[in-house]
Parts: sequence; C-alpha cells; structure tokens
Amino acid sequence: MPQRIIDFLSKTKEIPPNEVDLLIQLVKPTTLEKGAFLYPEGKTPKHGAYVLSGILREFYTDTKGVESIRRFAYQDWWIVDLYELIHEKPALYSVQALESSELLTFDKKACDILIQKCPVTTSILLEISAAEKYSIAKKEKQKRSLSAQENYLSLLSNHPGIDKKIPLFHIASYLNIKPESLSRIRKQIGLSKIKH
Repeated sequence: MPQRIIDFLSKTKEIPPNEVDLLIQLVKPTTLEKGAFLYPEGKTPKHGAYVLSGILREFYTDTKGVESIRRFAYQDWWIVDLYELIHEKPALYSVQALESSELLTFDKKACDILIQKCPVTTSILLEISAAEKYSIAKKEKQKRSLSAQENYLSLLSNHPGIDKKIPLFHIASYLNIKPESLSRIRKQIGLSKIKH
C-alpha cells in the first residue's frame, strides 16, 4: 500500500531511493470506519492522511450548530493542513469518514523527519499543499459565481456517482444550499432529461 503514495508523489518529481525507503517507514496504514473522525475541529491534529480508498469530508460547525462542508477527499487525495500539524495548532475544520476509508497516515514526528532528511519529498509536499490551497480557493470562487444547479452538475461531472455515495444533505451543505433546494434541482435535472 505505501507504494501508492510513492507513485503519486513521483508524478511531480522523481524521489531518491533513500527518501522512498524512509517515507515507506514513516506512513502507517489505517482504517477509518464510517462516521469516525481523523480529527475534530478545535483539537490539535495528530495525523494527516493520504486517501487510498473511501471518502472523507472536511467541515466546520458554526455557533448555531450548522455544519458547512469545505471539501470532500476522495481516493488519491490528501487531507491535511500541514501548518496545523507541524505547528500543533487547533484544527479549524473537522475531518470525518463518510464511508469506511483506507488511509496512509503520518504524524508530526514523521513530518519533522521528512523536513530534516528528505528535501525532495518535502518540496513535493509543499507544492501539493500550495496547489491544494489554490484549488480550494478556486472552487470557493466557482461556488459563489455559478448557480447551485451549475455547481451540482459540475460536482457530478467531476465525480460521477458521488450522489450515490454521499448523503444528499452533505452535498447540499457543500453547495451551501438547503436539502430541499437540492431536491428541487435534482427534479429539474430529471425533468430536463425526460424532455430530451
């Protein structure tokens, strides 16, 4: 299983064999059962993770107890805030498994060792972290620029079958709309398909 993370990282830059060996030792295969948290909002994250299989959600809860989903993490995605992990800061978001998920986890100690002994891997992780922040910001801008229906169709296009794996109220939360609005959109899409 650790080879998957090596293959993924190597798409960015070739990793020297000594760093590959160390990286394989530092990541730990972990199963996160449906509903379990990788870490909760407000607590210092103990681990970051690379998703081998399954789906996780990253979300926060406002003062009224309403959850807002920032993003979903799918197979071959990262779910970590390196700043929070390395500097032991309280997490701004909770991370929870939406289905039983296989992960490769790494802790602060592993990150410290990577920074000290694996310059190539560290540069790749920093590049991925920066790209991830850009991607999240871009998606947030898109969500505000497009209609709810356009955002929903975009989600379905980028992740076919996601509406069968994730409860619709979670998708509604991600789209910043009420579940009833999503139901309406789904009916409209269904009706438009029938007409064509």
